[in-house]
Amino acid sequence: PELRQDTPPRRPAALRLINSEKISQLLVFLILLQYPPAYQPYITSTMANCTVIPVPALSDNYMYLIVDNETKQAAAVDPVDIDAIQKAAVDNGATINTILTTHNHWDHSGGNLKLIKAVSSIDRVYGGIGDDVPGCTHEVGDGDTFKIGTNTTVKVLFTPCHTQGHVCYHVDDAHVFTGDTMFVSGAGNFNTGTPAQMTEAFDKILGLPESTNVWVGHEYTAKNCAFACFCEPNNEEIKKRLEWAKG
Repeated sequence: PELRQDTPPRRPAALRLINSEKISQLLVFLILLQYPPAYQPYITSTMANCTVIPVPALSDNYMYLIVDNETKQAAAVDPVDIDAIQKAAVDNGATINTILTTHNHWDHSGGNLKLIKAVSSIDRVYGGIGDDVPGCTHEVGDGDTFKIGTNTTVKVLFTPCHTQGHVCYHVDDAHVFTGDTMFVSGAGNFNTGTPAQMTEAFDKILGLPESTNVWVGHEYTAKNCAFACFCEPNNEEIKKRLEWAKG
């Protein structure tokens, strides 16, 4: 779809984890990005065991469909728009049997109960321990593992701060779904936690291999880069990234 010039790009963050730096006392993190050759509104990532399909929702959310390539069984990540996520499954010949919820805020978990009712094949809903995720059947904590289909392995990173039970999902040693913990050039709000907790969460994510694809929960790139420019007005690299985000 064509983007309006005044609309920030909806950029699914298939990014490379390289490094991070703290900006001022506010613990704003600037993720050093690779510049893609051209912006694509939807970037599907296919690897040996699974395919990741980004599905935009609401005004700036991202949902995702993780499809096990052998069985075509799929997990829906934060499926707030159940019509859009079901269409993505049908378009890709996948059957949703799992919901992965990063945290309990309505714009991430608000579609859970509706999707469970609409899709009879769903038998598992994952959420963080103590996060009160709607419809949750499996509360998970740091280091817990499970599978999507037969070959796609998911490992949980417990990342409380934005909510008390926020989790990220590390999939097949190749992808991480960060919800509202890590964004492109930014961090989530500290709604229930502390700077120390967010630092620990970032340390976990940034400890993953540099080749890890990062899939974020919102498109905040341009706003985050603009704030980074405010914090460091003489940083030319940040200015370049802001222009890239606006493009």
